[in-house]
Amino acid sequence: MTPERLVLDTNIVIELLKKSPAVVNAFLALTQSGTQFLLNPIVVAEVYAGAFEREHKTIEALFDLCQRIDMDHTVGQQAGLYAKQYAKAYQGIALEDFMLAATAQANRCPLWTLNRKHYPMDDIELFAHLSKEI
Repeated sequence: MTPERLVLDTNIVIELLKKSPAVVNAFLALTQSGTQFLLNPIVVAEVYAGAFEREHKTIEALFDLCQRIDMDHTVGQQAGLYAKQYAKAYQGIALEDFMLAATAQANRCPLWTLNRKHYPMDDIELFAHLSKEI
C-alpha cells in the first residue's frame, strides 16, 4: 500500500543525494503514486551541516520536491515524552530522532528511515521499502 504522505529521515535524504539506486527508485515510484514527502527543519539542518556549498543547489532541488513543515509545541512535547520513555533503554537515540518520530506521530503518517532501531515507538509507523536498512 502506497502511503499518502511520508516524513523523511535524514538518512533517506542523504541516500537520495548520493543517488543510491534502491532509495532513488523507491522515491520515484512513490512520487509517481502521488506520495507527498514531509521535510522537517531538523533534516534540513542535518543535511546542511554536512554539505559542501557546491551541493546547495542540488539539495534545494530535492527539498523543493518535498513539503517543508514546521515543528510546534506539540511536536516538541511529544519528542520530550519519547526521550523520557525510551532514552535509557535504547542508547544512542538522539534528540533529533525523537523529534522526527514526534513529527510522524503529529502528522499521522509513516516515517521513512534506514535506521529502524532509532524508532522503537509503538505509536508510529515506519515505512518499509526494499533497500538495505542499517
